[in-house]
Amino acid sequence: MDAIVFPSDLGEASLKIIGVTAEDDGIYTCIAANDMGSVSSSASLRVLGPGNDGIMVIWKDNFDSLYSEVAELGRGRFSVVKKCDQKGTKRAVATKFVNKKLMKRDQVTHELGVMQNLQHPQLIGLLDTFETSTNYILVLEMCVDHNV
Repeated sequence: MDAIVFPSDLGEASLKIIGVTAEDDGIYTCIAANDMGSVSSSASLRVLGPGNDGIMVIWKDNFDSLYSEVAELGRGRFSVVKKCDQKGTKRAVATKFVNKKLMKRDQVTHELGVMQNLQHPQLIGLLDTFETSTNYILVLEMCVDHNV
């Protein structure tokens, strides 16, 4: 298992974990420290084997500790899209809550695979994935209308 840190100009960082296996399931704690002190955050990492289409998705279970709901943006047959703020940074994201009773994990994983293969500056990107008892949650970049 390897980890890569991606710093941003906003003073935040993303951590990408590569080469995980099912044995890497567990709770991990990230600690950030500087001269003023330190802060830590823990998250549960759930690793599943590849789906039927070979795509591996890591479903985390701590969505509520990282994001707060702001408003509903839209609703479809299988899901609800909400605007959420990332706690701490207040970064606005779009979150797609897919109802587990209406859509199977393999169907959601297929959608994620399509998103991962279609990376382009004019398409929204997938930021993270979570799972609750009732929903699969896809955290997406917030689309900004530059014509307003």
